[in-house]
Amino acid sequence: MRYVMFAVLAAMAMPLQAQPVDQGLTDQLCLAAGQDSALGVLVDQLIEEGRMPLKSGEELLSLPCGGNQSLLSRVVDQHQAENLEYAVIDMGLSLKRSHVLLQGQDLPLGQAMQRLAEQGDGETRAFVSDYLDSLADEDFNPNLRLSLK
Repeated sequence: MRYVMFAVLAAMAMPLQAQPVDQGLTDQLCLAAGQDSALGVLVDQLIEEGRMPLKSGEELLSLPCGGNQSLLSRVVDQHQAENLEYAVIDMGLSLKRSHVLLQGQDLPLGQAMQRLAEQGDGETRAFVSDYLDSLADEDFNPNLRLSLK
């Protein structure tokens, strides 16, 4: 997992031409967000092929997925734990410092997840609660150890 995180961060740090994300690619990413473990595989493939136009995890999670949904809301609504872990941990995001667009508002990632929990059913609230706890745990999220140094 550390190799993947390093590769993703290194690739995203490389200079990229500012390109809008075409609808076909957006559709692929949104579809992958709702499928078990598919998001990381697709993003890694796009980076390897030099076709990843997004520069940050915040941009990825903010992608519009139709029906007033973002990629983040798709991951949360579908309870896709591994996709959430990939987007947050492997892409080096912070619950407090990283911001995403949710329903037209720029929010810290943790607050956006809480808002999705409030709008969701009991299973979604439990999913978000568990992941907010896990993502704030140094043993689960190694990025926290790095940010404390």
